[in-house]
Amino acid sequence: MQSYTFWSNTRFHFREMLKREPLAAVFFIITLPLGAFLPLLNARLPKLVLQGLEEGWELSVYLERLIALILLLVAANAAKTGLDNYLHIMNGPFEDIYNQQLLDKRLAVDFETAESKEFNEQAYAVYDSLYRNKAEMKDSFLIWQRFLIALASAALYGSILWLQSPFICVLVLLPTVTAFFLQKKAHAFDRKMRLLAQAPGRKMAYVEQKATDLKAGKDIRLFDLSGWLLDILHKERRVNETYVNRWERAYLAANCVNAVLCFLRDSCAYVFLILRIVQGRMAVSDFVWYMAIVASCQQACASFLEQGELLGKLNQDYSRLRSFLDGWNHTFFKGTYQDVKSKAVEIEFRHVTFQYPESSRPCLEDLNFRIRAGEKIALVGLNGAGKTTLVKLLCGLYRPTSGEILVDGRNVLEYDRECYYQMISAVFQNTSLLPLSIAQNICAAPEKERNLTKLRKCLALAGIREKVDSLPQMENTSLGKGIIENAADLSGGERQKLWMARALYKEAPILILDEPTAALDPLAEQEIYEKYMEMAQGKTSLFISHRLSSTRFCDRIFFLEKGRITQQGSHQKLLETGGAYARLFQIQSKYYTGQEKEAAL
Repeated sequence: MQSYTFWSNTRFHFREMLKREPLAAVFFIITLPLGAFLPLLNARLPKLVLQGLEEGWELSVYLERLIALILLLVAANAAKTGLDNYLHIMNGPFEDIYNQQLLDKRLAVDFETAESKEFNEQAYAVYDSLYRNKAEMKDSFLIWQRFLIALASAALYGSILWLQSPFICVLVLLPTVTAFFLQKKAHAFDRKMRLLAQAPGRKMAYVEQKATDLKAGKDIRLFDLSGWLLDILHKERRVNETYVNRWERAYLAANCVNAVLCFLRDSCAYVFLILRIVQGRMAVSDFVWYMAIVASCQQACASFLEQGELLGKLNQDYSRLRSFLDGWNHTFFKGTYQDVKSKAVEIEFRHVTFQYPESSRPCLEDLNFRIRAGEKIALVGLNGAGKTTLVKLLCGLYRPTSGEILVDGRNVLEYDRECYYQMISAVFQNTSLLPLSIAQNICAAPEKERNLTKLRKCLALAGIREKVDSLPQMENTSLGKGIIENAADLSGGERQKLWMARALYKEAPILILDEPTAALDPLAEQEIYEKYMEMAQGKTSLFISHRLSSTRFCDRIFFLEKGRITQQGSHQKLLETGGAYARLFQIQSKYYTGQEKEAAL
């Protein structure tokens, strides 16, 4: 993680304040002298009352001065309260702005980065900085305001006490200096413990998210997993609380020492000022004034320490935020080539090997093949053979560990990333619908840019036009039941068909179908196979399936075993050649034949 100094984070904070809320910056400056001088005005009131009695002021003069001071106090307090509330309200939008920036970053990074453990751990730490209980960034304006007011107040009241006696000034300020160094050590220990607490904190968040996930809810109830999940949560919470208690004890020790020193300071101040009265060197009204100044100086010093502690945490949070936003800018798409192909393209893998970071061996190893423009390819093989990983490499979601992938003779990394993505339409195994209308989900465009005729044609081609037409608002029906009122709830197969319609609507030159019929019944599956030729018309397509009966619709079949293409050719050719593909097909055909016999009986 990139490190940022306190002064760098300070400049960042005030630069953002001036840029986002210039009026808040003006009000922030106005509150500083108000906050520093208000305690002086409050201390002046009892001194004025006693001084008038001691000096025998006339009643009219006495009341005039008293009322003027009271009105000034009321006006200053009202102005300070109003400005504080405004600053507190204005701090809210900053949260939303930072959250949007975090979301932008998560959506902008390469998919390979978004999956990495390091990226997600850092993202969790930043979200924790924004949304944890009593997060300092929620009150960053007020923390800085209180800190600067406390600093100015301590300097002002310290100067007044110094003019009365350097001894009492040193007596008041000495505990502050001592506590400052103790708090500094506590901050350093805090930083160390918070880093260790991130791992259990992230695990707790993951378990809580899964426990409230409706998709996981069925398994949790049927297999009685609630106790197991709660045990994990309690275990990680105990680990997390261990670190929290350690850094809280460090702050407690520093605060206890500070409390003892403050008690000694107040006692000595009282004795010193009382001796001055006894010696006739100070009036009673001055005693009240200086004791109020001592109390105000004490409060300013305590606030200085308290807000300094929060400022230290805020500095850490800003460092996490800025490190996350400034980092992760690299992409393995280094090129700027922006010629988006509209017709079928040629694809070539040259000595492509891919190994996951946490794996001990490659998932794909030395792949060499060429797919002609407009060719329909089936990728088949047992689970774990590397089919989906191969597709993710072609989609530009992963980068080859070695070797290169070419589209129309050009390395995909030479393309502009967004332009390359425009050339690919894909339907993956797991579909996730957004809480928008069906038309918005498919077209991914504003209403004025949608082609309704094309949309309905794609719905029909994907085999879901009849279902959509039966809905109350047809293609304008909202999805996301539980989020939007009266939204439609689609089955797994219907969701896959809808995503297939979206892939067709995009009209990209590369079409990828990764188990597109996994959630479909046999009749719907057969319907998709029969329409596959029309779907793939004018495109270079890759079709992944475990059901080998579907491969006869493709020009060639690639059979993957342990990350290598061990056989390739047409369906008939591979059956005649024999080998793993033919054996697997025979096993599947026997299964379906057995089902047919049982149905006949």
